[in-house]
Amino acid sequence: MKVMRLPGLAFILLLQGCNISAPAPGPDFPTSEMADIVFYNGTVITMNEDYPEGQAIAIKGKKILGVGTSLQALATANRTTQLIDLKGKTIMPGIVDAHTHVFNDRDRFGLDLPGAQELLFKNGITSLGNLFCTEEFVAEMRAFEPLLKVKTSLFLTKTFPCGEIQDSWYHGYPATRTPGEVLRINGIKITADGGTCGGMAVSEEFIPGTTGLGDLWHTQDEINAMVLEADKAGYQVAIHAIGDRAIEQAQNAIAYALDGRPNVLRHRIEHNSAIRPDLIPRYSEFGIIPVIFGWKKICDFYPRSPFYEAADFPYRTLIDYDPDLPVAWHGDDPYRGPVNPFIELHSMVTRTEVSETGALCTPPSWLAAQTIPVQTALKLMTLNAAYSLFRDDETGSLQTGKYADLIVLSANPLTIDPQDIHGIEVQLTMANGEIVYRLPASGL
Repeated sequence: MKVMRLPGLAFILLLQGCNISAPAPGPDFPTSEMADIVFYNGTVITMNEDYPEGQAIAIKGKKILGVGTSLQALATANRTTQLIDLKGKTIMPGIVDAHTHVFNDRDRFGLDLPGAQELLFKNGITSLGNLFCTEEFVAEMRAFEPLLKVKTSLFLTKTFPCGEIQDSWYHGYPATRTPGEVLRINGIKITADGGTCGGMAVSEEFIPGTTGLGDLWHTQDEINAMVLEADKAGYQVAIHAIGDRAIEQAQNAIAYALDGRPNVLRHRIEHNSAIRPDLIPRYSEFGIIPVIFGWKKICDFYPRSPFYEAADFPYRTLIDYDPDLPVAWHGDDPYRGPVNPFIELHSMVTRTEVSETGALCTPPSWLAAQTIPVQTALKLMTLNAAYSLFRDDETGSLQTGKYADLIVLSANPLTIDPQDIHGIEVQLTMANGEIVYRLPASGL
């Protein structure tokens, strides 16, 4: 096969108007391998600190061959390579949703499993954690596995939403950590307090005179025993804890199981909505991963006690306390509104939110003070969320050797007006080097 190599191909593209200049070449491009697909002439947000932004990306098989300049990427093209001119559009890693229910609660969308997967790809989600998994659901997902393309990590249900403790059936499904596996067993899910059922467990009334102190489902000894059992068996533990009493109990249980050891199994606490100031240092002390909400639903805002004005959704405070703590984002769909990560991103970086009518709802001043920088929020939705699923060596950033999980966007979230982020459109989604969604009107 005759190979068309640079500079000939680059010269032709230059004559066609391709901008092939870039500030710096990517450091890891191969010199001899040929790509199957090359995206060029755009902006590549890599989430790789060593090379944060490129202009093009080359794909071979399921993995990334290199990220760098258009010249570098086009040098890997031959006659069979598919060339995609981005025309200035932006690529970033596929969204990683650390905690969702799109698969197990697909009936709420009126979808079957293939339809749920299509919904995820349409919204740029290429990896996820499914946080409610009964034995019957595990069987469903294993039957669907030949068609499954979203990297899916299952957390097996140890307690139900109202706190009902199940037997240890999960021991029949060992945790797996095989790189590249699409379906894996990550760990178990424990529900510490209300939310889906009952109220979140708080130290004082959240809404004075109406809510009480919520529901803490387990004693400290009970939850200690559940976490220790799972830890000894090699399972990652994810604990639903919305209110501060539940968060404290969950932190205590993980610390008990670790007994001074590092948190190598990456035990997590889910939701973390009402975090008392004294609890913030304890995530770092024990190496616990907080998995947090993006969208707060402030359009349905209700007053809370002054105590919780300082302790409700204090995510900028949490991140600023320890910038190295791998805080991860989750959508928790379908319970938090539409499946749309860019509505969530918009909420995190502005704290304004989009109402059902399309109007923007303004946050109170104490919540507006908790905005997160765009670059930081993107890391929560990609690399940190991948870390929370033991997927960070596979996905979450765009760099040589990782799986080609990426999305093409209608606008660059790093340069667009933050108030317009909610309108960013996913125009193409790639998972494992395969284009799995393409917006027909995108021109890609």
